[in-house]
Amino acid sequence: MNTKVLDKINNLEEKYCRDCILKMLNRQQGSKTTAHNFCIHECSVGKQIRAHGNNLQ
Repeated sequence: MNTKVLDKINNLEEKYCRDCILKMLNRQQGSKTTAHNFCIHECSVGKQIRAHGNNLQ
């Protein structure tokens, strides 16, 4: 497994996602699934994380 890619993903998550207001609002207004879908499909950081994750496959 590529540890450099995992480090990039972890750094992005720690820096941007941990205290994300949009993620919190989506959870409150919808559900965890709603927040997850927003993060993956609409958030620019989530798209970067997804792109790095695709490199792991």
